[in-house]
Amino acid sequence: MYRLSVKIEITGEKTWQLPFATAVEIERDTDKLTADCKVTLPKKLKWDGESTVPVRRGDAIKVWLGYDDNLQLAFQGFVRDVGFKTPCVLTCEDDMFKLKQAKTQKKAYKSVTIEQLLKDQQTGYTVKVMGEQALGAYRVTADTVAALLGHLHENGIRSFFRYEDGTPVLYCGVLFERGATVSQVFSTGINIISDRSLEQQKAEDMRLRVKVVSLQADNKKKIKVEVGDADGEHRTLHCYGKTEAEAKAWGEQEIKRLKRDGLTGSLTTFGYKLVDLLDTVGVKIDGNKMGTYQVKKNKIKFGTGGFRQELTLGQRVS
Repeated sequence: MYRLSVKIEITGEKTWQLPFATAVEIERDTDKLTADCKVTLPKKLKWDGESTVPVRRGDAIKVWLGYDDNLQLAFQGFVRDVGFKTPCVLTCEDDMFKLKQAKTQKKAYKSVTIEQLLKDQQTGYTVKVMGEQALGAYRVTADTVAALLGHLHENGIRSFFRYEDGTPVLYCGVLFERGATVSQVFSTGINIISDRSLEQQKAEDMRLRVKVVSLQADNKKKIKVEVGDADGEHRTLHCYGKTEAEAKAWGEQEIKRLKRDGLTGSLTTFGYKLVDLLDTVGVKIDGNKMGTYQVKKNKIKFGTGGFRQELTLGQRVS
């Protein structure tokens, strides 16, 4: 039987290393700016004579999880809140915590790509942009970099951090095509604990219609374009300064992201090997190959109930 292992490192005025935790919950999601982590500390934890929990908002935190002392980096970021009840719960955020405090460079562009826009913000992070990049005319009015990314998200451009060699890399875009190299295969009866929420869909059976509304530079005129199925479920995207052709391409890209054959939903597996956002995984149900998929979301739970990952499948790769 495997033994659960954990290590937590908190760095503030002092550095604390804890080889235990009552529970850890981590949620990473390509549809959310911020990855969250909650660490529940043991009730009788001692802090070298400190009368209160000596952890403060903004302290850096790293969490490693695993079995039998074979640890994997599961989260790194910053403490957002320190609970006042017992047991104490630390609520943490990934590096988006820093971008929520980073002031923007206020600029206006006649035409700009996502890559250039973020480069001009000088975030200090490696930025990888995928999919359609043209924003057209754009004015930076948000006060913080995270608020700017939030505005882009409203226009269908998602942003999030993922780990690469232990370093947070900021991804930004609409479609994230990273190749078809499979990192793991999940199979019924082997490493799938539950597949009850998985469903199969066909793109030809999905009916979607996307309206793209592009506000022009004078802040009065709007270009409106609709693409997709006339009788489909309606979705609306807002953008700024796009031409009719650019707006149409934006809408078609969104339909490509949403309308696909294959499995949807999530599966639950063990924490033996942690899965990051955009990792490509294979799925076999009852011995049948069901395709390979990008991971859209991972909800990690560690504690008395064991070590589990709930993986939500995204775009089908093959």
